[in-house]
Amino acid sequence: MRPARDARYDWAAERTLLAWIRTGLAMMGFGFVVARFGAFLRVLGGSVPGAAPDAGQSSASMVAGVLMVAFGVAANVVAVQRFLRNHRALSRGEPVDPSPAGPVALALFAAFLGAVLVLLLGGALLPFGFTGAR
Repeated sequence: MRPARDARYDWAAERTLLAWIRTGLAMMGFGFVVARFGAFLRVLGGSVPGAAPDAGQSSASMVAGVLMVAFGVAANVVAVQRFLRNHRALSRGEPVDPSPAGPVALALFAAFLGAVLVLLLGGALLPFGFTGAR
């Protein structure tokens, strides 16, 4: 007879899955906001006297936003893969493989997107004098 499985491990795996899904959804929502930020800057640039609208800024914002949405999708796909692999291992009574490859890859990609946003926002805010350098 097989010993009863401790449900706490299943619940922990499910909580981890839900945390990953929340992260993915947040990144998708934030990506949408970033993508629309370029359009906002274009409208703002048209309303500031002497400021020319920057189409490059709008397209850069769109690219960064789309990358963030893709990051959110990737986070959700990795979450489901990890959950299913861990669930199968727990069902068989095998040890769970805590491989950090997925989370590390997503963290590095998030850091890259953060750096892109810093450059994007730094360049976007300079023409409008928000940095005090004018």
